[in-house]
Order: sequence, then structure tokens, then C-alpha cells
Amino acid sequence: MAELRRRKRSFKFSIQVVSLLVVMGAVPWLGYQFISEAKQFLDSGQLISQEQFGRSVANTFYNKKKSLSLSLAAGAPLPKTYLATPITVDGSQQDWQDQSYRKASFPQRKFYNGFGFSVAIGERNGSLYGLIDVRDIDPDFDTGVMNDFDSRDHVRLEWVNQRGDIERVVLVPQQGGFVAIFRVGANWRRDTMDRFQAAPISAVMMPTLEGYAVEIEIAKASLSQKQELRFSVYNGTTKSGISSMGSSKGFHSLNTSSSAANRLLEQLAKSVSYIALYDVNFQLRAQTQNKPRQYAQLLQTTVWDDIVGLLDEAMIVLLQLSMGNNGDELETQEELLLFAQRGELAQARWSSLGGGGFLATAAPVLSDDGSVIGIVLVKQSTDQILKLQLKSLQNIVLFSVAGILLIFSIIFFLFWRLAYRVRKLRIETANMVNDEGRLVVSRIVGQVDRDDSIGDLARSFSDVVSKLHEQQSFMSTMPRTLSHEIKNPLNAISTSLENISDYPLDEEIEGYIDIAKRGLHKIESILSKLSSAANLEQALTNDELEPLDVNHFLTLYCQHQHQMAGQDVVIEYVGTKKAAVVMAVDYRLEQALDKLLDNAKDFHRQDTPIIVRLTADKFDWFIDVENQGEPINLDDADQLFQSMVTSRTQASAGGVGHFGLGLYVVQTIAQFHKGAAQVANLPDGLGVRFSIRLPASLI
Repeated sequence: MAELRRRKRSFKFSIQVVSLLVVMGAVPWLGYQFISEAKQFLDSGQLISQEQFGRSVANTFYNKKKSLSLSLAAGAPLPKTYLATPITVDGSQQDWQDQSYRKASFPQRKFYNGFGFSVAIGERNGSLYGLIDVRDIDPDFDTGVMNDFDSRDHVRLEWVNQRGDIERVVLVPQQGGFVAIFRVGANWRRDTMDRFQAAPISAVMMPTLEGYAVEIEIAKASLSQKQELRFSVYNGTTKSGISSMGSSKGFHSLNTSSSAANRLLEQLAKSVSYIALYDVNFQLRAQTQNKPRQYAQLLQTTVWDDIVGLLDEAMIVLLQLSMGNNGDELETQEELLLFAQRGELAQARWSSLGGGGFLATAAPVLSDDGSVIGIVLVKQSTDQILKLQLKSLQNIVLFSVAGILLIFSIIFFLFWRLAYRVRKLRIETANMVNDEGRLVVSRIVGQVDRDDSIGDLARSFSDVVSKLHEQQSFMSTMPRTLSHEIKNPLNAISTSLENISDYPLDEEIEGYIDIAKRGLHKIESILSKLSSAANLEQALTNDELEPLDVNHFLTLYCQHQHQMAGQDVVIEYVGTKKAAVVMAVDYRLEQALDKLLDNAKDFHRQDTPIIVRLTADKFDWFIDVENQGEPINLDDADQLFQSMVTSRTQASAGGVGHFGLGLYVVQTIAQFHKGAAQVANLPDGLGVRFSIRLPASLI
């Protein structure tokens, strides 16, 4: 049974606190684990789904070389790429290093090192950029009159504008990288055109080891929708030229997409954001239209809506960081195409403004022989996953906040309950002892039946109080026990001394008998005082308080004491003219005053009166007993009213012993009357005043 009780009480306060901390820490941890698992599940699902979709689209174009190949025969479209980085028109070939494999060379003969040129074309932000790299061992950069260009090195550029008309410009390289640009007519002469109409093109020249390079920029709005143009380069020394179209009079088309492929992709792109089809030279052959992002209309919002919106934005940023969406879209797309060109399926993510980014998959398109003939690029927005994760995160945060608030409420209730129990235990403990330091109860009642640490503490206190109460009871009954036990031998001694006195004795023996009788008298007095002090508290419980006029009582009491004292001591009374009614027991007050007067008689200075004074202070009456004599040390004043404490160094007159019980009796009687006993030195420092404070009666 004892073992079971110990086990029952083992769940103590420290274990409770640790358990609550574990529960509090588990709530956000479980939420984080849930979000992590959900994120991995959704990401893996989207990756697998898009991979399968990319392979399906690639299989749709399996072995369709006609839809994917671009021949550079006369009149065929020129390769065009979408530039990943901004282009600075400065004539430098550094911006075109990554586009070297997309250059179209003219003439189209392999291993040709004579006069010729190559063209690389790119598109970015509504502009077409081109690099014309001319092979000329003896370039001519001289200036002069330029109406007829047959004797000058120059580049001819023709295109079809939005109206369907053919526009022609001549680019003449000069010293310092400058390129003179002239709008010309059909006969390639400057004087046939308006000299003040600027050409919609900019160009810069840079000399090279093999000749020179011209970098150009032209707005897409200046070209027709098909983006039709052609290039020609002329050598002024030999007065010969090479055209990108050969002997044909047509134009190259920069629109490299396939109509059939576009229609097929549009049918497949209902579940994804974007699909693009490239050939092995990364020329765009077909693509779907980008679906515009749907933005919510701006409505009038409240402060709470703004706060919720800010929290959602913060959560989206955290989710974007956790998703690892980084990198530039064009650069990442370039890497995916390179992987797919080698026959590998590749996937990547990147960030986008205002959303969760994109997930892209590049899948190779194969032919019958297993070679790569094209690339399918599938891009899908991760906004849907982001929204799902955001909703999950909001639910987890809401659950965590609610759980933490609930746990804090439980903790607050537990701590409030513990504090309340500790406060009750403190109050009960404080009330166990009265003002004299005596225990008034034998045990603690509250909290002892609880099975926690506070219950253990209360039971320990209760055991200590019970033992102290037993000791106190034993000490309080000891005077009566001693008195009873000692009186029998004292009576025997007293009887024996009386019997001895009946026989004739010499004077010396009679002297010894008188000394023995005085000793017996002292012992009887001590026993009487000890018994009286021990029985006082119990006797006071049987007394009843009654209205008493203290002024009238003190007048009669002092008259009687003055008559009893004789001529050696003068007792004066200073009272009041009005009635001073208190609730008291007259003979108990008389007993207390007897102790104070005995004390004053023992310590007063010869030929000085003892004054009994009655004064009022708000709702209390004060009975003061003043005597002139040695002042007392006020630091030890409180100890004077304790039991068995005295400041006498010798016995009083008459040989009566003192054991510090008189002032203790005074204090006990004063407290029984709801008052208190006090001591103070007189203002002039020539004596001492003992006071009894009694509450005034309102009846």
C-alpha cells in the first residue's frame, strides 16, 4: 500500500512542467514536419507529372524531322535565338560567344576561307540584334563622298516593313568603329532617297583579325510579321559582293515556328503554363501563348485585411525560400536545352516576380535511329503548389497558435492554482502562531490530502506542527505537574520542621530552622506563580467581557493601593473627567495593574511618586504606570513581555523571587482584552512608562 502511494505521488510538479514544455515544443515541431512532408509530396508529384507530360509531348513529335529541321539553303529562314542577357551595341563579339553555333555563314561551303561573312541574329525586349562578321583581308575604312558605294567596303541590309514595302540601308564601316548608315533606293544610290529621314537602325564596327565585325540593332516594329530580311556584303577593292540569298531575289524569314506544331502544342497545353518546341540548333519552332496571370481586383480593405495580407506575403517569401527557387529564367532554360540536346531529360526551378516561380522540364525528341532531332520545353507555374502550401501553413500556424494559447491557458491555470494553494498554505501557517509565538493549532488541515509536491510540503509542516504542539503542551502542563509533585515533599518537610519546633532547641538550631522555613516559603511562592501563569490562558477563556468605566475603576484602585503602600511609596492617579468605557474583566485588569505596580515599586527612585495615568488616543484608552528610575534599553523591550524573562539582578525586598512572569501576565491579559502592553522611557529620560492599551467601547 505504501509503495502504491509513493507511485501515486511520483507525478510531481517538476515532471508536470517538463511534460508541458515537451507538449509545447511538439506542436510547432509537428507542424513543421507536416509542412515539410507536404512540400516534398507536392514537389515530387509535380516533378513526376511534368516529367511524364514532357515525355508525352516529345513522343508526339517522334521522328517528325520536317517539323523540326531548318535548312540554310537559299531562301530558308535564318536562325534566330532569344537572348538571355542584354546586348550592348559596341561591335564586340564577346556578347555573341554563346551564340557562335547559331551563326549562318555565306557562302555555305565548308572550309571556305576567302571573302565572305557570317550572321548571328537574336531577339530581346522588342528589338532584333545582329552580328555581321566579315572576312576581308584588306578592309577599306577610308572616308569620302558616298553616293555611289561600288568602290567602298559596305554591308547592304534589306527588309520588308509593316506596309509590305522594301526598305534598304547601306552600312559603311569607317575609322574609330563608326558606321555610316544611309537609306538608299532600289538602285542602291543615296541621292534617290530623302537625306533627312533617319534609318530605323543603329550599328557599330569593330576591326577583327580576319576583317571587321558590324553589330546592329533594329526595332521589331520596323519589320513585317514574318520578319523578312536579307544581307549582302561588298568588297570595294574587287568590286564584288556576296548575298545571303545567293542568286535568289527573295528574303529570309526570321519567324522559325511551325504552324502545324503550334496547333498541336495548343491542344496539349491546357494543363500547363507553356510548351515550346526547339530544333537541335535551339531555334524555336513552335510555342504556346503564355497565359496571363490573373490578378485580383483592388477593393477597399480594412486594417485587419492589410495585416492578414502582410502575413500571407511573409509566408509566401518563406515558402519561396524553402522551395529553393533561384536562378535566372533564361540562363536556367539555356542549361536545360543543352542537357536535352545531349539526349537527357532535365528539370529545374526558378523564381518569378509575384508568384512561386516555375518548374521546367526539357525532354529530347528522338528519331528512329535514336538521335536527337528536337527538344520539348514544358514550363508550369508552381503557384498552385504555393497556394496549397500557403493554406497548409496557415492552418498549421492557426492550429499552433490555438494549441499554444490553450497550453498557456492550462499553464496559467496550473500556476494560478499552485499559487493559490501556496497562498492558502502560507496563511494557514501564519495563523498557527499567535503574537506571543505560541502554537494555537495542533496540525495543518489544508493541502495535506493532495498527492503532489505541495501536499508533501503540507504534510511535512503538519508533522512538525504536531510535534511542536505536543512539546508546547508538555511545557505548559509542566508547572502544574511540578507543583503537584513538589508540594507533597514540601508538605512533609514543612510538617517535619513544625514538629521539630515543638521540641526545646538551642538558638543555633532554631536559626537553621528559620532559614529552612524561609526557603520553603520561597519555593511555595515560585510554584504558585508558575501555576498561576500556566493556568492564566485557560482561565481567561472562561471569563466574559463586560462594560467597565476605567476612570472610576482606576480611581478606587489607586486609592486602595495608596493606602496599602503606606508612607514609603506614593501612588498618584491622573484621570479624566468623562467616562472611559471599555469591555473588560475588572479583576483581570486589577491583576495586570498589580504586576505593573509591583514592578514600579521595585525600580522607582526613593522619594519619587508612582503615577497611574489614563489617556485617550482616537479609539483607544491607555493606562500608563510611570516611575522615575533607570531607563531601559528599548532594543530589548519586546523580550520583557515574554515568559521567564526578567531584568532584575537580585531579589526584591522580602526575599520574594522573580522569574519574568509578571510582564508576561500583563501582556496576556491585555491581549485578551483586544489590546496590547507597551513600554517606553519617559520623555525626560528619568524613568519608565508601562502602558496597557484597551479599545474603547462604542456602546
